[in-house]
Amino acid sequence: IPPSVSALFGMYTENDTWMAGGAHLGIWKNDNIRYTGALATGSVNIKVYRTALDRETTINTTIEPDILYQGLKFRLAGSRFFAGTSYLLLDTSSEIGISGLDPSFKTNSRGAAVIFSLEYDSRNNILTPTEGTYAQIKSQFFDETWGSDDDFNRYRAFIRNYTRFSENWVLGLRLDSEAVDGDAPFYAYPFVYMRGVKAMRYQGEKTLVGEIELDWTFSPRWTLVGFVGAGKAFADKSENDSDLIISRGIGIRYLIASKLGLQMGIDIARGPEETAFYIQTGTAWTR
Repeated sequence: IPPSVSALFGMYTENDTWMAGGAHLGIWKNDNIRYTGALATGSVNIKVYRTALDRETTINTTIEPDILYQGLKFRLAGSRFFAGTSYLLLDTSSEIGISGLDPSFKTNSRGAAVIFSLEYDSRNNILTPTEGTYAQIKSQFFDETWGSDDDFNRYRAFIRNYTRFSENWVLGLRLDSEAVDGDAPFYAYPFVYMRGVKAMRYQGEKTLVGEIELDWTFSPRWTLVGFVGAGKAFADKSENDSDLIISRGIGIRYLIASKLGLQMGIDIARGPEETAFYIQTGTAWTR
């Protein structure tokens, strides 16, 4: 049975993006009910890329979100399947400027979604799994009925499998797909999410990502990690699809909490444009 976990979290990046908040994962009724709650705020400085008239345009954006999330999942008839429902409230203030043009302009919007999910979970550990499968199908419905300024839908399906070949070797496989339809704001569009690739660099109406990770535990507490992945963003017109995006890298982990099976460490990843450095807590595939 997974542990209940409460956390305070914070993040900061070199372009002055930051976020902070708190979250709680509650495991109730002998793991027949799982509760997730989170409250966060921050300021995200990010470049959004759009193609117009066969030319790529860079949009410099500052997004200041206030986020509230509440969710419940229920185990189905003693199986490894869970059905869930949740609510997401996202108040956003955005400042948007196109490179080379002045002035920038500001917008405020509220996104509110009712979310339904069906998932399968046979992992031996929810923090740093080494065996089992985690799969989910999720639909998010943003609608004025429950407080959203925009009406649109988001869909996601993913599967992650962890296979232990021996006491020291673990192979992880990830396949992830997202899609959006309706009048979605620019920050709600799916993007290729991999280590070594900028967030929101490759956006589209649909995305597909696959990744492989191989872990070698060379001492009781230390593990080396190697990974490679590929992803693609699909636009409404095929000529605006992204290229196939490749990312690869290495990392190292330390078993910081043996009772929880929790590892921490660092990753260095190289994408098509740059090299990035990450501090990881638990699996890198948390999102």
